Amino acid sequence: MTVFDRRRLSFLWRYLRGNTPWDSGLVPPEVIDWIEAAESETLSPGRALDLGCGTGTTAIYLAQHEWDVVGVDFALPAIWQARRRARAHHLTPRARFFRGDVSRLDFLPDDPPFDLAIDIGCLHGLSASEREGYAAHLARLLMPGASYLLYAFLPRSGDGSFGVDASGLAALFGARFELTGEQYGIEVTTPQPSAWYTLRRTDTP
Repeated sequence: MTVFDRRRLSFLWRYLRGNTPWDSGLVPPEVIDWIEAAESETLSPGRALDLGCGTGTTAIYLAQHEWDVVGVDFALPAIWQARRRARAHHLTPRARFFRGDVSRLDFLPDDPPFDLAIDIGCLHGLSASEREGYAAHLARLLMPGASYLLYAFLPRSGDGSFGVDASGLAALFGARFELTGEQYGIEVTTPQPSAWYTLRRTDTP
């Protein structure tokens, strides 16, 4: 069993036990700021992809702001909760949730494409091969000019398998995405150095 398999089993076990400190039930202010800025610029809501959606907090927020949202997470207990919450808020089918591997999004069609992707703490825990699949599908699924909001832990000293920084994003995505913003901080629940990145899908195939 690889370290990545053990991480996934740990997440599943903690969801089953209700021990999920990362699931605050609060929409990150960076996401709220982005949505409010888009609304002030009269950007019409489109299609959004929430990668590692957990129990659906951010996806439901987007749906409440008239975005059509697809959430994907490997943890079935989280997906069950997300679907229940969407029904309770009368947001189906505007907010849809699927159990799946974010590095293998073959089940999602690229027509129509997504206008926005959000990842709050998913990419940084993937293996190198999983990141390659994730990046390829993200480039396929997002339309040119689409925004990609990413929250990630920075790499740990001595552990190159966890975390991601701006140079790692450049190496992973190449010319398919350009970094347009970065904001650094500390994850309070760990504590762990972290960053919010804003990227834009380019016209480069």
